[in-house]
Amino acid sequence: MLPGNENKIEYVRALEDFRRARAKARLQRLWAAFTGESLDLLRFNDISQRIRSTGFSSRGLQEIPVNAIVGSVNRYQDFNRNFLPLLDADIERWANVKAAITKPGGVGLPPILVYKIGEAYFVLDGNHRVSIAKQMGMEELEAYVTEIKTRVPITPEDSPDDIILKAEYSKFLENTNIDSIIPDATFSLTSPGQYLILEEHIHVHRHYMGLEQQREIPWDEAIWHWYEHVYQPLIEIIRDQNLMKEFPERTETDLYIWILDHQAYLQEQLGWSVRPEKAALDLLRQQSGQMFRTIKRWFRKKNNEFMISSTRGEKIHEGHELNINRHHNKLFSDILVAFSGKSGSWIALEQAVRVGALEGADVRGLVIKKGFDWIGPEVSEQEIIRHFSESLEDKGVHGNLVFAQGNIAETILNRNKVNDLVVLKLDHPPSTNRFARLKSGMRRIVRKSTIPMLFVCNELSEMNRMLLAYDGSPKGKQALYIATYLASRYDKDLSVVVVDQDEAQGQQKLSDAVEYLGLDGVRQIFRKPTKPTNIVILQVAEDINADLIIMGGYGFSPVLEIIFGSTVDGVLRGTHVPVLVAQ
Repeated sequence: MLPGNENKIEYVRALEDFRRARAKARLQRLWAAFTGESLDLLRFNDISQRIRSTGFSSRGLQEIPVNAIVGSVNRYQDFNRNFLPLLDADIERWANVKAAITKPGGVGLPPILVYKIGEAYFVLDGNHRVSIAKQMGMEELEAYVTEIKTRVPITPEDSPDDIILKAEYSKFLENTNIDSIIPDATFSLTSPGQYLILEEHIHVHRHYMGLEQQREIPWDEAIWHWYEHVYQPLIEIIRDQNLMKEFPERTETDLYIWILDHQAYLQEQLGWSVRPEKAALDLLRQQSGQMFRTIKRWFRKKNNEFMISSTRGEKIHEGHELNINRHHNKLFSDILVAFSGKSGSWIALEQAVRVGALEGADVRGLVIKKGFDWIGPEVSEQEIIRHFSESLEDKGVHGNLVFAQGNIAETILNRNKVNDLVVLKLDHPPSTNRFARLKSGMRRIVRKSTIPMLFVCNELSEMNRMLLAYDGSPKGKQALYIATYLASRYDKDLSVVVVDQDEAQGQQKLSDAVEYLGLDGVRQIFRKPTKPTNIVILQVAEDINADLIIMGGYGFSPVLEIIFGSTVDGVLRGTHVPVLVAQ
């Protein structure tokens, strides 16, 4: 009891307040057990060691916010995160302190002693005073403050899990010194253990820089190079399309690690190098259909920005500027060519290598084993590898070859997701028979592919005399911007043919296409469909001696195409020059 048995009323009230506080603490513990939320008071020694202090300084006597007091130096087991008492045995001390504060003529709460880390405070002396102040609804307390300086400050809202992450971040900064090298950059992660992965990325990047440049790379230089050439390009994609809205509880650095992890997975699965932007596209396709459509629109927008420029006078369509850099100036950076290795299939490889040389692209060879039908007795696997390597070396093209097993159409479709163009030998064009068309693997590839396909018969193309078959459809417009890119980028001869029953409508389509092209000297050809459209297109191609036909993919539904056939099928059946089908 208080000395002299004074202020008994205040003491009795304080006892009741303590019991209510204990009951509230029990209820909060039950709720925390149900929700999984931690109510532990933060331990100063653990936090200071984890966050790795860099110094301290005295801030003197200050008014500090009560809600920012989140931990204790040595009484963390006596109170919960809200400073509610946890020990029944603490009743007399707690009640004595409160009665002394609230008695008539009392001096109020004496200043407490605290450590400050970031915006959070830890009690060195005065834990009971903080508990009472919180129960009384006080907003501020006087405190003698010693500030602990750290690289990663904490906040009063941080949970123990948050502290663990910030501790890992602090160690990452200490190991890399990246906050001093790139002061404006932040790297926030939401899963434990990921900062070790991020640090490993930098070490690996430095290692390969040293191998490439044949010298010891200074740490600061490696950090900057990694940041500018690896990290920032992926972050720009994430920011440009506001992809974080799909992951509101994650961070940009989370997505960066996910994308590069997925890149490593794809490279191991496919046997090819995979560019980070392709890994991002595939990862986002898997995570969210809406997100995939968003990122796909972004890639198409970027394509349009450089594809619709004229090399003559640099005329820009719709105000876009030609974007020239290492990768984004290419429409076809990665080319997939599937072939069997038998004598008649090499022409597909030769065509892929020609396009690869033109574009400075990587050529990815794919030989597919279906059941027991392997490459055949006429050629060995070693001979295929040698021929492939020699073909690429002859044109100065980079790439690699893999062997796979499975259904041909499905294997090609699965692998085209990390490529920009598929080149195939047209051994089995779509049949005129409806039921045969239904089972056609080639037709399935055309319909399901998300990237353009170049079909080769028995002639190679240098793309010197291209014919664009344009019909104004969405697929036709895709073909138009591919033709625009090839003609303007490489100064190729281009003709445009429109086949339409209505001459005025057909002439308008021609006019629209030529205006979009923004090129001089484009031959405009209009034809009425006196014969099936595919026959007309093939005849025009022969008349102008075209070495490449460019057209859109299937436009009708699968059912209608099975019943009535399609222009694409007809052109593929009758062509002797390569056909590029846009998607």
